[in-house]
Amino acid sequence: MGNRAILGIAAMLIGIGCRADETKRAVAEATMSSNAVSAKASASKEVGKLKEHRSSDWSPGLTDGEKQTLFDIAKDTLEWVVVNGTKGTFAFEKYAITPKLKEKCATFVTFRNRRNLRGCMGCLEAVEPMYQSVQRGASNAARDSRFLFNPIRAAEIPAIEIHVSLLSPRRAIRSLDEFKIGEHGIWMEKGRHGAVYLPEVAAEQKWNKEETLTSLSMKAGLPGDAWRQGATFMVFSSVVLAKE
Repeated sequence: MGNRAILGIAAMLIGIGCRADETKRAVAEATMSSNAVSAKASASKEVGKLKEHRSSDWSPGLTDGEKQTLFDIAKDTLEWVVVNGTKGTFAFEKYAITPKLKEKCATFVTFRNRRNLRGCMGCLEAVEPMYQSVQRGASNAARDSRFLFNPIRAAEIPAIEIHVSLLSPRRAIRSLDEFKIGEHGIWMEKGRHGAVYLPEVAAEQKWNKEETLTSLSMKAGLPGDAWRQGATFMVFSSVVLAKE
């Protein structure tokens, strides 16, 4: 079974955060620096009305204006879905879509209300332009099927916290010594099973490496110690845009 099929299976197994997009996209359930500050794990700085969280020194290299555009697209998409019911076609004309925003990038969009998850969807593969990926993720997150009987409502929108996650390319690792909690998201594959956690998950849950890998194994539908032998791993970093 190929990687795309494995990723499709993993989308149903993820937990704590984020869920699936579609079969042609690697999906999963699912945080900048200045010259004076080393861009290491958990580095942060103010970006206008946004705060950017980097899990590592990786960055997609966006300007403050481009970051604001992505955040605005996610916010406006939420309203478009919840208030208008996705009538018509989402209009990108009012946004300044720069060449950088047209570059392909893996993204996730997460909606929370008082820290309670209300929707999260995205794509682990860079298969479409960044701005379109964010819009698609926001549209799907606003209709997250886990909340089919309790969807986001119009009156709730002012309280919704929006997180736009931009993901680095994944890379294979030979040893779990290369996996750094808080710095890396991790994808695990074993046989026909697979699962992923975004970089911020382990830090938010206050897990150590063993606890993270045990939980990841169980989310993949495997025994908790399945990560110890015969599994392969890939890691990646994230940049998360959110309001202060």
